[in-house]
Amino acid sequence: MRAYKLNIDSDFEQICRFIAPHKSGAKIMQKKANLNFILIKDIKAVAVNILKQDSLSIGAELVSSHEAIFSGDKLENALLIANDKQIQALAKKELLQDFGLKSLAKFLSNSFKKPKKCEIMAVLNFNNDSLNPSSRVSIDNAISRIEDLISLGVDYIDIGMVSSRPGSEYIGAKAEFQRVSPVVDLIYTNKLYDKVEFSLDSFDVNCLEYALDRGFSFVNDISADPNLAFLAGKYGAKYCLMHKNGDPKTMQINVKNSDILEIVSGFFAQKLDEINSSKAKQIYLDIGIGFGKTARDNMALIKHLEHFLSFGYPLLVGASRKSIIDYYSPSSVDERLAGSLYLHQKAIENGASIIRTHDPKEHIQMLKLHNAYKDLEIV
Repeated sequence: MRAYKLNIDSDFEQICRFIAPHKSGAKIMQKKANLNFILIKDIKAVAVNILKQDSLSIGAELVSSHEAIFSGDKLENALLIANDKQIQALAKKELLQDFGLKSLAKFLSNSFKKPKKCEIMAVLNFNNDSLNPSSRVSIDNAISRIEDLISLGVDYIDIGMVSSRPGSEYIGAKAEFQRVSPVVDLIYTNKLYDKVEFSLDSFDVNCLEYALDRGFSFVNDISADPNLAFLAGKYGAKYCLMHKNGDPKTMQINVKNSDILEIVSGFFAQKLDEINSSKAKQIYLDIGIGFGKTARDNMALIKHLEHFLSFGYPLLVGASRKSIIDYYSPSSVDERLAGSLYLHQKAIENGASIIRTHDPKEHIQMLKLHNAYKDLEIV
């Protein structure tokens, strides 16, 4: 007999293929293999007591203050520790309770299922004031750069014409269109949209409609304008909804976010309600790294990215060479590749479906190693 301690993140399905248990048994046990931490804020003490008893009855744990049992209507914080099977059982129990526990039950009923595959979105900027100079391209070498990206195997190419970095000013719709139209025409004429999906990083209706009419299939919207989701739906295109505080010119000034998970969650809930009938081919959620957030906010959003899977939509993350890296490790934009790779790997581990990056070659290599590590046979 030989025993080995495996990494807790090992692929349970792959291990079951090695052991070959009964399929129904494996399905039951898989729900016990994943441990969840659910932080519950501002829960009434009376609800804490109910939840604690219900948790213990199914073998889960609830961490609460030692005073909660005597606190009556006082608001408390608690941490639920439970596997997937226990979460399902607890959701059914709390659906029958009062004191706000019904809403908790609905939250626990979400799947939080992480994607099996992550895709790469490469950034090409046709403006000279974008964050990363290496992503800038002129129309003269656009075809060769696009062909290179296609050869690398990227899933999307995100075309940008105006900068949205902190402190930047919008050039106006007319000037943006003058930049957009020749590039879109070049892509359309050469039928490059047959080889890869193109997105336009814009919030101007005319620019987006021009691109969608000519082979583009993804609206990358930093403005969170509901009308643009409906525009995407009109063309059967994908739509990305991004969170930001303020506009690029002012969004980093006097940033004070007390509870970033609550702020971004509330934003998504409101906006998704506005666009739920848009008929967009697919809606993506982007937590908006760097857009009016502190470095700690940005790190918390990546670390707890799995929370946003509760909305049931795939997640896009773009931390590429952003100032969060400089905050924790002082560096210029051209020195932030390692930090970008680290943050994006963590985002992938925590549920990202698309990574938007200025460095697709390095990210594709990272993703190949990540997948090999994740899928490693145990013998």
